Amino acid sequence: MSPSTNPLAGFAKFENNSWNGNSRKARMSHMTSKIKILFVDDEPHLLQSLKRMLHSARHEWDCQFASGAQEALDMMARQPVDLIVSDMRMPGMDGATLLTRVRKEHPKTIRFILSGQAEDNSFLRAMGSMHQFLSKPCSYETLKDAVNRAFSLRYRLNDPNWEKLLLEIKTIPSLPEVYYQLMEVVQSSDSSLEDIAAIISQDAGMAAKILQVANSAFFGFSHQIYSIEQAVSILGMDMIHALVLSHEIFSRLSDSKGGLVIKHLWEHNLIVTGVALALAEYEKKGKEFVNYTFTSGLLHDIGQCLLAGALPEKFRKMKDIEEASRISQWEVETRVFGADHQQIGAYLLNLWGLPDPIVEAVAFHHNPSASLQTWISPLTMIHVANVLDRERGERDTGIRAPALDENYLKRVGVFDRFPAWRKVGLQKMEGQ
Repeated sequence: MSPSTNPLAGFAKFENNSWNGNSRKARMSHMTSKIKILFVDDEPHLLQSLKRMLHSARHEWDCQFASGAQEALDMMARQPVDLIVSDMRMPGMDGATLLTRVRKEHPKTIRFILSGQAEDNSFLRAMGSMHQFLSKPCSYETLKDAVNRAFSLRYRLNDPNWEKLLLEIKTIPSLPEVYYQLMEVVQSSDSSLEDIAAIISQDAGMAAKILQVANSAFFGFSHQIYSIEQAVSILGMDMIHALVLSHEIFSRLSDSKGGLVIKHLWEHNLIVTGVALALAEYEKKGKEFVNYTFTSGLLHDIGQCLLAGALPEKFRKMKDIEEASRISQWEVETRVFGADHQQIGAYLLNLWGLPDPIVEAVAFHHNPSASLQTWISPLTMIHVANVLDRERGERDTGIRAPALDENYLKRVGVFDRFPAWRKVGLQKMEGQ
């Protein structure tokens, strides 16, 4: 991401966000082999242009090319690839149908659409199977950034089965009451975009999906979208209506899949978000910082939502172990699942193309020292707010709260402000 397209350019403490630039290159160094990419387009001259453009990437990427969907499937049957990048409008089988087939037959493959011609209906059909949408003409730098970004967190998932599961995910189930509330509002002639944004802003699954859609190049924005209100405004009522009714974007949690646990996480997310916002306002941060903090707070535990929804029995077992021991939550998760909720949530949001500061807050909210930050950011606010709420929970339940990362607070120069932040946070929680 160049400084000119960075939505936080101008924020002295943010413009060198540690997730970008050299940091991402360092993470990519964990890739020990070339990324295998299959490009699919029915126009020969476009394939030739891609080949010429990608010649300089030959040391990093193993690129293959197919002139149609069936040829692509035949090639993948012989040799699986890490990433497929397909045009949308092709004769016989279009890109949306191709990616649906790939999702079922090759679940470990990341799926992109690269197209200059896509209608709303085709885009909606593809949303359930694609991870990102890129627009033609697409520069080498744009493509390279999207590819490297998609693979930059793969090394953090120690269990390859988790990567397979996350690549198959179409939606993150929402609480039934929130889901039905959204359905009712969308179908009401009296509803407004503000009403819709208010509902989506209560639910991590809905928020993540709407941000994935809004950050798609399909809508033609050169900067990243990081607030729910902004995303809903960009999409508009007709597109929101189509997205909600398509069943490819939003889904509700079944009663048998950890509903009570998700309800508890939902409440925790809202508390952390409220406290983090109070801290940001106390520090007199600007609107963009505050909006990033809100979204990061809402999504910080989305990995737990994924665990509880996808593997409810294992999640309950993990919670039982956590309650009976003095081991930290993420250590128990790693023992039970092979990965913790920070790694899982960050991987999916990164794959979906959400902005870097949000992904970073999700990835490191328990152990921000593992990030490369040396400045105050939404991650700082989320870490402190999460610790304060968990400390309150420890008094009520006896479950050990995550430790405050004092070294990180000292590194970013705010450790001396923590007593005041604690006071602000406790006052906020007492009022909620």
